[in-house]
Amino acid sequence: MALRLSKSLGLSQESWLAMQDAYDLWHASRNLKLDRVKKVELNAA
Repeated sequence: MALRLSKSLGLSQESWLAMQDAYDLWHASRNLKLDRVKKVELNAA
């Protein structure tokens, strides 16, 4: 879809993908409950 939008509307393919990513993250941040997610600690060997 990004390829088609780029060709027909003139913005770069990367621009269309970045806009979709931003929208997806915004939508997820409004709907996900992350209070039960715990931080994972990684130790170097």
